[in-house]
Amino acid sequence: MRVAAVSDVHAPQYLELFVRALDVMPDPDLLLLAGDMVLKGDHSQLGKVVEAIRAKYDGPIFAVFGNEEYDQYVQEFLEYEEIRWLQDESVVVNIGGLDIGIVGSRGSLDRPTFWQRTHVPGINTVYRERIHKIDRLLGALRSKIKIVITHYSPTYATLVGEREKSWSEMGSKKLERVIKQRQPDLWVHGHIHNGKKLEVQIGRTLVANVSLPARGGIFTVELPRKVGLEAFV
Repeated sequence: MRVAAVSDVHAPQYLELFVRALDVMPDPDLLLLAGDMVLKGDHSQLGKVVEAIRAKYDGPIFAVFGNEEYDQYVQEFLEYEEIRWLQDESVVVNIGGLDIGIVGSRGSLDRPTFWQRTHVPGINTVYRERIHKIDRLLGALRSKIKIVITHYSPTYATLVGEREKSWSEMGSKKLERVIKQRQPDLWVHGHIHNGKKLEVQIGRTLVANVSLPARGGIFTVELPRKVGLEAFV
């Protein structure tokens, strides 16, 4: 089974790049969107994103919200029925006779951004509880393949290329404990436009930064993957 994943299209900003990337994307069985598909909450742009996808791919689409899918427009985003949004929840989908468990969440930050600290009451509690929720959801999954989608990075290892002083406001190293404990097959995230280390292996889990500006294309991987003992870190 081939999984494709992308984030940070920020339509209309990188929409043309996205269309070109779709043109050369190997045909996937499953497409994951890891947030920031539109720019600054402009939900009207999502229709163009979906139209571009459907011109090349007619399979299931699962997505999470990024920081640019503003909370006040959640209902408008949910109106796009082509996309199954996962908001701190899980789903099991059968593709070609294979059960795929997917956990989706915006993710967590070790330190909320200044805007979040000043505008979102209780944001530290939200992030702390979200880590526990992702852990519980993964622990409850009963499927052959397990995938996690978050917008924010679950490790600092894929933040190389961004200012190190900002890493705590771009991801959560605390989620590495969840990865090591639950060992999903794949964890994809976005948000890291300047990432230089696009993929890392944590145990048997492949963690991939699927940000379109960082990659210049769409990430694809074949599952299940064979992982040797040398991959355990």
